[in-house]
Amino acid sequence: MQSSGKYPWTCSISVRAKTLSGASIMAGKTPTAVKNGQHIVVGGLVLQILFFGFFMIVTLVFHLRVQKAPTARSASHDVPWRKHLHALYFASILIMIRSIFRVIEYVQGNAGYILSHEVFLYIFDSVLMLGVMVLLNVVHPSEIYALLRGGKVSRGGLKLYTLTQPPLVYT
Repeated sequence: MQSSGKYPWTCSISVRAKTLSGASIMAGKTPTAVKNGQHIVVGGLVLQILFFGFFMIVTLVFHLRVQKAPTARSASHDVPWRKHLHALYFASILIMIRSIFRVIEYVQGNAGYILSHEVFLYIFDSVLMLGVMVLLNVVHPSEIYALLRGGKVSRGGLKLYTLTQPPLVYT
């Protein structure tokens, strides 16, 4: 886990928080164990919301700093980073809404109103994540990567016109 930038520890903390919140689901055979499991899940989801909110704030601070003191590359229109940052904001808002919904769902418990009405799962889970998926496929992050590697934008999408740079190899 490495992050290039001024705050390399943010990547590490974010990944660990997401891992803890995802690993906090536990099955119990006694009512006490089930209740403890629900508390752990809610705590993990709240922690995830806090860390994701922190990520959104860091992204906004970055955006404001680049607007206040743009670099030569960010001031040019060669790389459509603003479009991608706006897509990131919109996707983040959808994910945050979903996360808040999940907290409310788990706080209400198995007999709660949300779990007894399936329409909420479709709206606040499936539709929101479908929106994120469609958005990030339309405004695909690989466009920035390809442009930084020497590609050019075409009307029908992104096409790489140069093969002078060797492809990156991931090990």
